[in-house]
Amino acid sequence: MSKKIKMCIYGEPGTGKSVFASKAPKPFFITTDGNYSWLEDFGAKPEDHIQVSSWSEAKKAFAMDFSNYDTIVVDLVEDLFKWKELEYCTKNKIDHVSDVGYGKGYDITRNEFFIELSKLIGLDKHIIFISHGLNIVEKDRRGVEHVKHVPSSRIPDKVWDMLEGRLRYFLRCYVKAVETEDKRLVKKRYLSLVPKENEFGIIRGVDENKLPTDIDLDWNTFIETLGIDLKEEPKAVKVKKEEIVKIEETNDVPKNAEVVDVVEITENKDITSDLVKSEPVEEKEKPVVEEEITQNPELTPCDEPDDEVKQTDEKTMSNLDKIAEIKARLAKLKGDK
Repeated sequence: MSKKIKMCIYGEPGTGKSVFASKAPKPFFITTDGNYSWLEDFGAKPEDHIQVSSWSEAKKAFAMDFSNYDTIVVDLVEDLFKWKELEYCTKNKIDHVSDVGYGKGYDITRNEFFIELSKLIGLDKHIIFISHGLNIVEKDRRGVEHVKHVPSSRIPDKVWDMLEGRLRYFLRCYVKAVETEDKRLVKKRYLSLVPKENEFGIIRGVDENKLPTDIDLDWNTFIETLGIDLKEEPKAVKVKKEEIVKIEETNDVPKNAEVVDVVEITENKDITSDLVKSEPVEEKEKPVVEEEITQNPELTPCDEPDDEVKQTDEKTMSNLDKIAEIKARLAKLKGDK
């Protein structure tokens, strides 16, 4: 079984996060912002997404049958968190989660949000969460400004920390103007593969010193750079004998072959040899031919030939006639004595 990618990417609107996710293997989008139709220009299919507008709708979407898809994309994840808070306030007829008492409303909403997303992460699928990003300017004690890059503030930092602990990759996407040879400025989209000191994020299970710090925001580039193998191993298939219509008799298949009740085969494998088991063929004993008896008065008569010997070919019958003649002579010699 190949490894499944569990990741979150964040960046400013229009960075190309959704396009990046749309190139993952067989993706299904759970969308909140209504921008999925733009992805159709990049090859996305309308039936490969669902638009949700509440927390209850999102939970139903999480429980869908994803057997025809390899990747689940949640775009945008911070909308779900705010809808969870709204649902809680509506249910308890309050204006804010803090109105039910110190910390209680926050714990209830955050815990359910985290638990539901953790269930999604636990599926045997690639998971991609998408969030908007913020650039925060802070001043140090000397008054020098520093820029920090963080995911949406609509989700509290503590919740982001909890979610980050469940993911292998939490990376920032960004756009940068690059000057071409003919002095034109073009926008290029990048993925910060190794999070910097001023970026919220993490990458696990790699030697960061051997990786490029930034790569093109492209799914195939991301996979190739990290050396991730997404190929699925062939799955075992069970075949019942009632599902087998006919097995043609060939030189390799004995006529007395027996069909096995259930056998396991793998894809691209000739099943003929696995669907039958041969019974051992018993070798027939060779007919015993009595040795020629010489005319010796001390010899005793031989026993009469059994049924099997009598049914031998003409040559064997000729030998038996000779033996019978010899027996008659021996009997005569005994009588004379």
